[in-house]
Amino acid sequence: MKRPMVIFLAFLIFGIIWGGLNLDPAWFIIISASALAAGIIFSLFFKMKGLVLLSVFFILGFVLSYYKTHPMNYICDGIAESKINCTFTGDVTDVNLKYITVKADDFGVYGKTDRKVKIICYTNESFSIGDTLQIHGRLNTLSPKYNPSDFDEMQYYGCKGIRYKVFEPNISLIKHNNTFFYYMYKLRKSIENSLDSMYNAENAGILKAMLLGNKEYLTDDIKTLYKNAGIYHILAISGLHISLIAAALMLIFRKRSQSIIIICLLFAYSLFTGLSPSAVRAALMMSILIIGRLLGRRYDILSSICFSAFILLIFNPMYISDCSFLYSYGSVIGIALFAKPFSDLFNKIPGKSRIKTYIAISVGTSLSAVIITKIMNMWFFYSFTVYDCITNLFVIPTVFIAIFCGVFSILFYALGIKLYLIFTFGANLVLSYYKLIASIVLKIPFGVITTGKPTFAFAALYIMAIIALGLALYNKRKSVALLSLALFSLGIILNTLPKLSTEIAYLYVGQGDGVIARAGGKIFAVDGGGTKEEIEEADEGTYTMLTYLNYIGENKIDCAFVSHIDNDHMKGIYELIGQTDIGEIYLPAGDYTSELYTAFLEKAEKYNVPITYLSKGDKIEFNKNMYLECLSPSENADAENVNDTSMVIKFFDGNNSFLFTGDISAETEKGLLNEDLKADVLKVAHHGSKYSSSKAFLAEVSPSVAVISCGKNNVYGFPSEETVNNLDSFNIPYYVTSETGAVIVKSANNKIKVQHVIK
Repeated sequence: MKRPMVIFLAFLIFGIIWGGLNLDPAWFIIISASALAAGIIFSLFFKMKGLVLLSVFFILGFVLSYYKTHPMNYICDGIAESKINCTFTGDVTDVNLKYITVKADDFGVYGKTDRKVKIICYTNESFSIGDTLQIHGRLNTLSPKYNPSDFDEMQYYGCKGIRYKVFEPNISLIKHNNTFFYYMYKLRKSIENSLDSMYNAENAGILKAMLLGNKEYLTDDIKTLYKNAGIYHILAISGLHISLIAAALMLIFRKRSQSIIIICLLFAYSLFTGLSPSAVRAALMMSILIIGRLLGRRYDILSSICFSAFILLIFNPMYISDCSFLYSYGSVIGIALFAKPFSDLFNKIPGKSRIKTYIAISVGTSLSAVIITKIMNMWFFYSFTVYDCITNLFVIPTVFIAIFCGVFSILFYALGIKLYLIFTFGANLVLSYYKLIASIVLKIPFGVITTGKPTFAFAALYIMAIIALGLALYNKRKSVALLSLALFSLGIILNTLPKLSTEIAYLYVGQGDGVIARAGGKIFAVDGGGTKEEIEEADEGTYTMLTYLNYIGENKIDCAFVSHIDNDHMKGIYELIGQTDIGEIYLPAGDYTSELYTAFLEKAEKYNVPITYLSKGDKIEFNKNMYLECLSPSENADAENVNDTSMVIKFFDGNNSFLFTGDISAETEKGLLNEDLKADVLKVAHHGSKYSSSKAFLAEVSPSVAVISCGKNNVYGFPSEETVNNLDSFNIPYYVTSETGAVIVKSANNKIKVQHVIK
């Protein structure tokens, strides 16, 4: 069998995916037995002994995945569900700026677990790897995704084997252990301190990422700049770094018998930098190359890729959905499949010179590295960069200079030799060059395209287009190349087709309201949440509203409505000003005063966003059948009680109607009873407060669905028992965002379809 590792890996992946599904033990037994039986039957009838092995790999993947995704930490789960404080003892295994990670198995009065459990403890106190701590606090499970565009905490930390977290614990040091990992940690901290002494904060953060794999110190500006320019990959310990280190080691250890030293040092460096999937993948592939040369065997890059992936997935099957793992393998598979044909294609350009050949190879390699990762970029970050091939053409050849200068500046600084200043100057020069190149590229129009999360149809067509492109390049058939282009074009068309139905997302913004709606080719927002008191502190507008806009492939808002000036409604919209294009902002009529309100008006003026004040009777028409109507407040309303002067909006999309009520009380509801309140979907007033949602009001609205937006474990006890009982008395189905996550309502053909993120 040619390249058996490709088939072995495929069956392992099938098993991992199947094991990650939520199946009960009976199905587990049936599937495992069926897979083994199928392998035996096929091997007997078709005399293919390898099929039994394929069944074994499928079952192995299933078992490993099921074990990882269904951990049975009964003691910890029980403690977390009880929502009471506990005391446990654990050893520190990782230290970050905002938290430490401990491994614990002794939970005091609750007993010991059968295996050590990893727990994140958020603390400002200083501890080091090797410390044994006694920790007192409330054990929480990792948070699920509350919005479809949210950071996936369970997936990210799950890959690291972490299942629980504790906020603001009381911690006492029991003892310190001088372990091997402690000395490694101390060495890392010493190098980081040296970088801080030699470089400014920005460049020190970049070098910590490039040399040590620590991205904690990267500024938000640098992260955004490097990502948008398509050079963020140089900050990850990957094949580029491992290749440079291997080349340097080969100059030192030239004897074939010393190859084992090179391999050991490569893995030691991977361990030192945190064992990221990309680093381990590169170290494994380089080791296979070195061992193959020792044995006189030809190196096959696809088999090497599959073998390294096989090892990593056995070690941690949850890598199958890890962004770093997928990016690393996506880029290297692209290089393996397309680097040579792309380079040959570009090399056919008329002219003969070494520069032309170098450019052809560089462009071909760069293009092949991103051809697969583009779809991943869309999947994880809802956008992709256009000119990254150009940027990398200028950046990649100089990465070794940055690494070389960074390493020798650290070495000479540690030895107290002033020569480190020369290398510091060199590293600063290269990093300034990166910043200049990235800034220039980003000034070119359409450098970053917001795509939204791709549809399944687009993803399938994109993969088919890549396969067709590969066949066209290797078989040199123009017809297949045209098929590839046609598939890709069809995918883009399907992904960008305008949405015919109305889609209104009641997002989870903590204790607040935040809605983004897409209807009739327009995007509008109603409130934006806001949980932090500091006006300029990044909040729900940046982390939830803007991210969701990108998730649906939008980079503008046609109109934004702010129901009233409280932080938990207004601050998110305030943040969006300047971060995305806003056509117009609508505020409730009235004379209001607050620090946020004043800053809001000033920022809107700075960015030339017009503000219109709405009062009862005002109407905004999107088209003949689609409009928003303001039902409250009246033009001369008393602005002293900002909740009761909340803007009440009724939106009609030609099929169904939606009522947004801000934070009005039952008193204001009473004054609205003469209005046409009938609506299919009601946003329940004031987060489900007992002072709102009176029976008379609910009877008049008579919604098919109600949505309550409130924060998890909020101190107000929202939604109140009274409101819930009132909804139940009218048999109105309701969704609470703190329990269901974002509620997405789709309206078409006079029908309402409701989806929510947390099942």
